Amino acid sequence: MTTDEFLSYIKSRGAHLADAVSPNQIAMTNTALQQRRRAMLPQYMTELYTKTGGIILGNGYIFGPNEIPQGLRFPVPTITKINEDVSNIPQTIGKTIFGRNDLFWFAFDAFGVCYMLDNLTLAPLRKYDDPHRALIDCLIAGKI
Repeated sequence: MTTDEFLSYIKSRGAHLADAVSPNQIAMTNTALQQRRRAMLPQYMTELYTKTGGIILGNGYIFGPNEIPQGLRFPVPTITKINEDVSNIPQTIGKTIFGRNDLFWFAFDAFGVCYMLDNLTLAPLRKYDDPHRALIDCLIAGKI
């Protein structure tokens, strides 16, 4: 699956896509993640951010380089902020949290491998071969 196919599929399900971000914002996000000892953005996330700066579908979120406003609800934090908030949890060392829904958190490691994490302990529950499958699982579970 390509990023365009993923975005087309997720839009057809009613997802809200934030505005795309500039290459400079992506570079600044990578620098901020690296300073926090987190995995830098893999190619598929960099490509995603050039098309959308984050995604909301129900209670599922893909965090972006910029905060995503939600009207009267709380804004969706940046990928940098969410990883700063979980930085003291040992299970997240070496991983970058990129999304969440009511049931699970989602992260990638330095090799770009995605994981579904337990909502309470953040322990890995599932490893993904296809990053777009992880993105879909994150958002679709937020719509249930």
